[in-house]
Amino acid sequence: MPEGPLLLVAFLLLHWVAAREWVVDFAPVYPAVFVIGALQCWRFHRSRLLFALVLLLMADRILLHFAFGAVADEPMGRAIVNAVALLLPLNLLAVVVIPERGPTTLRGLLIWLAIIAQPGIVAQLLGSGEGWFAQMLDARVLEGFYFGWTSLPHLSILAFLLAFVVLVARLLWEPSEEKSAQMWALIGAAFALNAGAGGLDSTTYFAVAGLMVVQAVIDVSDVSYRLAYQDALTGLPTRRGFNELLEQLVGHYTVAMVDVDHFKQFNDKHGHEVGDQVLRMVGAELGKVTGGGKSFRYGGEEFAVVFENKRIEDCQPHLEKLRATIAGRVFTIRGAFRPRKKPEHPKPPKKPRKTLKVTVSIGGADSTDPKETAEDVVKAADQALYTAKQTGRNKVW
Repeated sequence: MPEGPLLLVAFLLLHWVAAREWVVDFAPVYPAVFVIGALQCWRFHRSRLLFALVLLLMADRILLHFAFGAVADEPMGRAIVNAVALLLPLNLLAVVVIPERGPTTLRGLLIWLAIIAQPGIVAQLLGSGEGWFAQMLDARVLEGFYFGWTSLPHLSILAFLLAFVVLVARLLWEPSEEKSAQMWALIGAAFALNAGAGGLDSTTYFAVAGLMVVQAVIDVSDVSYRLAYQDALTGLPTRRGFNELLEQLVGHYTVAMVDVDHFKQFNDKHGHEVGDQVLRMVGAELGKVTGGGKSFRYGGEEFAVVFENKRIEDCQPHLEKLRATIAGRVFTIRGAFRPRKKPEHPKPPKKPRKTLKVTVSIGGADSTDPKETAEDVVKAADQALYTAKQTGRNKVW
């Protein structure tokens, strides 16, 4: 769900009496948002988002345990709220602008140390008895401006404005899901601190801010998944997906290895751009293979097709159809300035375009012996592919 509407939903639920009771019922599980998000951040090495989640959780717990209820009306309670309201936006700003280095690197450990040390330093300053630190936190530096709509002290407002301007600038300069989540998490934190010193409203807004970060981690992990499992050139699953599928297969199955004939000649004579065009065309046809086959980019000019619950003889007609379809395609070399998408009203070419004939050789093997491993089947298919190429290419063997 987009971050803005998510924050609006939280606001409406907290201000709708009937829904507020429902929010109360779920209050004990709110910290789970941060735990799940932290585990995801650790898994996908998103240290900045991990630090942001930890900061949000720390702010919520500190307010809840040290400044909630009547304590907030006491000088020490107000000072704690003011300290959190000042340090949280500055910390969120600091962790989002640092380079991504990992939470267990030397830089990551120093950040952990800085985060963990801050509550102790603040407690020491507030407990010194001199009172100057509490007075500074509650200083009125924006006299003449109307801030009756918020309970945040002026220094905190300035800190939030500074962090917001920087995060918006980063988002506009280079938009990404992560930067958007960081900006909206800051806004959620502002809502939480403005809602009071701990309690249901504050915790709910902190949880929503954490949920925004978790959502960004999911988006980042989805991108990582596509990079790992989907070939950027052809759009087919990668060799990693092929290997994982083979590990899951049981019973009969067929593996076919597909290789583009004379591919090196395409690259040497026409350049790598034409070679990429050939691979895209072959990948597009492989993606439409019949018979229930699943196609993969195996590496270079080599592809693989897996047919589950089928013998090699059942797959031969589908592989032959695939071979014939590719061989029958008229492959036109794209011009240097030809648009990626075909225009609705293309201009007639000034001179005939060059065309090429593209063919593939295919070798297949199935799991006939229960003792055979997936690696054995792939090797047998590779051997069949080698035979197809040695006996003239443009064949299914």
